[in-house]
Amino acid sequence: MSFLAPWFLAGLGLLSIPIIIHLTHRQRSRVTVFPSLMFLRKLPFKTMNRRRIRHPLLFALRCIAVILLALAFSRPFFDAVAEVEAGAARDVVILIDVSASLGYEGRWEAVLDSARAVIDGLGEGDRVAVATFDERARERVPLTLDLAAAREALGGLSTTDLGTRLEAGIQLAGRILAESEDRTREVALVSDFQRTGWEDGGRVRLPDGVSLRAASVAPEEAANVALAEAAVRAADDGRVRLLARLANMGEAPVERLPVSLEIAGRTVATVPVDMPPRGVGTAVFDDLALPEGRSRGRLTVPGDGLAIDDEFRFMAAPEAGLRTLVLESNRRGSEGSLFLERALGIGDAPRIETSRTPAAGLDAGALSAVDFAILNDADLADAGRAGRLREWVSAGGGLLIVLGRDASMNRWSDAGLELLGSGPGSLVDAADGRRLSWLDYDHPVFEVFSGPRSGDFSGARFDRFWSLDPAEGTAVVARFDSGEPALLEHSVGEGRVLVWTSTLDRYWNDLALQPVFLPFVHRLALHATGYREPERWIEAGGVLELTALVGTGGAGPAGAAGLTADEAEWVLVDPDGDRQPVEVGEGPTWIEFPRAGFYQVALRDDAGRATTVAVNPRITESDLAPVATERVVEAVAGVAPTAGGAGENGANAGGETVPRRAELWWVLLLLAGLVLGVESVLANRWTRQRPVSGLAGA
Repeated sequence: MSFLAPWFLAGLGLLSIPIIIHLTHRQRSRVTVFPSLMFLRKLPFKTMNRRRIRHPLLFALRCIAVILLALAFSRPFFDAVAEVEAGAARDVVILIDVSASLGYEGRWEAVLDSARAVIDGLGEGDRVAVATFDERARERVPLTLDLAAAREALGGLSTTDLGTRLEAGIQLAGRILAESEDRTREVALVSDFQRTGWEDGGRVRLPDGVSLRAASVAPEEAANVALAEAAVRAADDGRVRLLARLANMGEAPVERLPVSLEIAGRTVATVPVDMPPRGVGTAVFDDLALPEGRSRGRLTVPGDGLAIDDEFRFMAAPEAGLRTLVLESNRRGSEGSLFLERALGIGDAPRIETSRTPAAGLDAGALSAVDFAILNDADLADAGRAGRLREWVSAGGGLLIVLGRDASMNRWSDAGLELLGSGPGSLVDAADGRRLSWLDYDHPVFEVFSGPRSGDFSGARFDRFWSLDPAEGTAVVARFDSGEPALLEHSVGEGRVLVWTSTLDRYWNDLALQPVFLPFVHRLALHATGYREPERWIEAGGVLELTALVGTGGAGPAGAAGLTADEAEWVLVDPDGDRQPVEVGEGPTWIEFPRAGFYQVALRDDAGRATTVAVNPRITESDLAPVATERVVEAVAGVAPTAGGAGENGANAGGETVPRRAELWWVLLLLAGLVLGVESVLANRWTRQRPVSGLAGA
């Protein structure tokens, strides 16, 4: 018999409680006071009460109940085994982890040695299958009697650059053995049992009758430093700042680790970084001048046990940023745009450049040079001005309309109302103050505020705002507690219009004084323009859509050749320089990047014009901390592991049993309840006090 939670056996120490109760408890007789004796002198006398167990059966029942409860909470079980005749044939699946973490020094050789030992332990009539897994599982050799072929297949295996999913491998092994009958079925799992690869593993189990033997190749201590991310931020004068983030996965601190930056094949700088145990660090490269276009960037650190994460690849390109034009009211001038301009000017992801001009003097030339426009507390009474704005938005521009005192809604032209996405509004003077009571947290503007402690809009007080009646096709994104819309959105051609029904300064509300104001204004700008940070790198195993990579007739290699992405013939050049054709179908064409390195997507006959993609391994593979193999075996096979591993003989202890766990805790709890019930009945009957009758007979 074994126990899943043996620490609960310490509860057997509670057996002392019934003993103490039985040895210290005395029945007390009822005391009757006689007034006539109150003046007599009380003489002390000594008696000796022999302490003994008066009701041994009650004592035994209480002790048995305590023992049963302690055993039940310790979760005892025994292995009910189905005996197999000596020499019975076996079906064994050798399940091998080939994920990136197995590239740690010495691990892969240990994996192959363990797998070969399993094959060497098989006998005549035994069948073997070989399967591998990383993020996906693959059957390499089906169940076969040819042990030499399985041993030869091991020589052709190698690690990949992908992550770990133990669940995927175990599911495949279960499917391979599901149809085996009248044979002993076993899975020999060889892995480093990364904790990050077992997050969802508790949901998978092997079929009944299939045993699991686990061989772990994880070293007791593994020091590793990984390059996790590269972020490019705009600085002054067209120069940039690059931030390299590192993770120390070991238990020892790292001091003065040199991090080198290479741009377009040239080493730019080296920066030392300190990191605490299992902590992070940042290398900052300031005042960088990047070449025009997209260049290959590379970060490197000195080699350690896991080489694959000692290099980080990315595409370096100057950050274009967003150009914003604030269209101001002639009457209020720059005072009404002060908070907007200051908020947009803070931050560098992306950098937002702001300029102003009077709304009355708007012309097409001013709009052509910007990505985002803000009509700040100004009217659209002039149909020509409204038409120019609408034409610019239809071509893909982003517009934010902020309504205030000078919006003069009663004067708006039909073209202006069409751009507004609403009928003429009415001014609401809320003397008691309104609050924002509903926000669509699934909307891109507010999703960043959806988490706990990520920002609270309810603290802002609104004294005035415009009440609008949204037209068909206009969505309400936020509302006041009175039900009127606070933020609206609708599309105009290829562009997007957002409408804020109050001011974005201190004139009608105090939102500009709230902590959420700055990120809120930034989210408005990013969403209105559809801004997305450039894809500088992806993780191994990721996919990208072809047209997003190479353009569609107007941009990229295809556009430069006068072709659309569907018309051109494409090749994928992998990190080794091998060229593979890209099959373009009728629907979207997705390209997978399974290895770390630089890929190129190019026209078949014009490799000079190509799009480069930087690919890095998953950072989860750098965390080498293992999960206990006992936990995996118990969860997957429902049985505690026996001594030895798959590297010994590939079979169960003794080689002839298939264990199944039979748990007893529920039986013990039932017996404990029954014993306590009997004890209560007997205790009430035997310890009931008898009434005192008479004076002398007590």
